[in-house]
Amino acid sequence: MKGYSLEGLWMREHTHAFLKLKIALTCEPVLKGPKFDGTPFVVTTDGCKHGFAGMLTQRHTTVLPNGKEVSRLH
Repeated sequence: MKGYSLEGLWMREHTHAFLKLKIALTCEPVLKGPKFDGTPFVVTTDGCKHGFAGMLTQRHTTVLPNGKEVSRLH
């Protein structure tokens, strides 16, 4: 991508959409900081002929107002 310029192609609506996406990807419940309290980390990987990816997550548990516990990997 070196030498590639978006000048003349990148408009105000693109910036607006990018900023909305950035907020959505960095706000709860999507992103949480790591807990260093002994909670184990989970490594998840995936791959195909086009590439591979890895993800380091932890299980976070939330107690709902009705008392039910919901556990998710973040």
